[in-house]
Amino acid sequence: MTKDAFMSAFTFESFKCEVSFNGIVDPYTGDKTKELVLRNNNENFRAAYLYGEGLKEISREKSGEKNNILGEFIGIEKNGLNSMMSFFKKYGFLFPLNSYEQFVTFQIDDVDYIKDNLEALINIFNAQDTDNINYKSLLDSVLFLLLNEKKDIIIEDNICYSSSNNDLLHNIVNANKIRFDNKDNVVQIPRTDGGTIPAYRVKDYLLDEGINEVIIDEYEDLMQNDDYSLSFLKQIVKSYTIKKEAIFNEHECLIIDFLYHFSRRISIITLDNVSLDMPFQEAVYEMFTTGKNSDLKQALLKISKYLIEKELNHFLSEIKPKYDANTMRPNWNLPSLLSAMYLSLFYLDSNQAMHRVCQNINCHQLFLVSKTNQVKKYCCVYCTNAVSQRRYRQKK
Repeated sequence: MTKDAFMSAFTFESFKCEVSFNGIVDPYTGDKTKELVLRNNNENFRAAYLYGEGLKEISREKSGEKNNILGEFIGIEKNGLNSMMSFFKKYGFLFPLNSYEQFVTFQIDDVDYIKDNLEALINIFNAQDTDNINYKSLLDSVLFLLLNEKKDIIIEDNICYSSSNNDLLHNIVNANKIRFDNKDNVVQIPRTDGGTIPAYRVKDYLLDEGINEVIIDEYEDLMQNDDYSLSFLKQIVKSYTIKKEAIFNEHECLIIDFLYHFSRRISIITLDNVSLDMPFQEAVYEMFTTGKNSDLKQALLKISKYLIEKELNHFLSEIKPKYDANTMRPNWNLPSLLSAMYLSLFYLDSNQAMHRVCQNINCHQLFLVSKTNQVKKYCCVYCTNAVSQRRYRQKK
């Protein structure tokens, strides 16, 4: 057993793989795309989670070069075929391939999908237990995990990846319009001219008062509006008025209230462009961080903690503890490299550490660092030396 393995929280063993690609043509559109072609080779791969350093390969003797599995995976460029192939040749594939006798194919878009979900969770972790929150990154990542359509990913008819369920989004999208006839919680709000305005009282988990009043005429006007951009807003408002604990749990009720007030106060949300870089104007984030929206910020932080728990519990569900009598130490039965990445987040103490972006302009990969360490700016010795050499050349 190596020194690294002895000092680790867990170890993971697998195989490296051969990687190439196919060029394919969509028979309906004629669009040309590429897909990965992979299979295991006979080279063993061993990794360990080292406290304070993260998930690293432990069989390699070279020092100074990049050895940061989670950061390098997140650093793969979108649709970046070369960087994907390089990563999988170096560390093996995300899922075990030993049960397949021949090469298997995997869609590049599916790698991006998996990576984006993991990156969103890391961004949310980075916002915990800190006074310096990047609210743009936090808001975009929370909305991405809440509103991104979930899917299963398959290798030769076998499901290798299943997203955490998104029943909340399904229930919002399919919420029914409320009928206000004979509703006990319809109230009359006095007007300045002596008349009244009918409103519907809704239990609100975000407001301090615990109650909000939805003007019925405004509700009906919105439901009759044919503007496509308001489609998701309509469903949010429907869900807001009908939400009951029998349908939504307390966390989901808070999420619906957050989406309702965010859409009403700050910006309409659509499902067409959900991403880790939401298409909001900069003014949206500035408005979100103002003092009058402090209740939205507090709700966002509560929702982020709920998502950490939900995502981790889902992706750790197949991991089982085991005891190694040869080393007389506990370990985990990890089904895949991806599960090892999620388990590395399980061990992350957000009070003490965070993932920081490497300041080398040619890298920008994440690396694990202590929150109190303001000096470390580069992910590895290679990047440190590259920046030093670049500065030296610029001075000359």
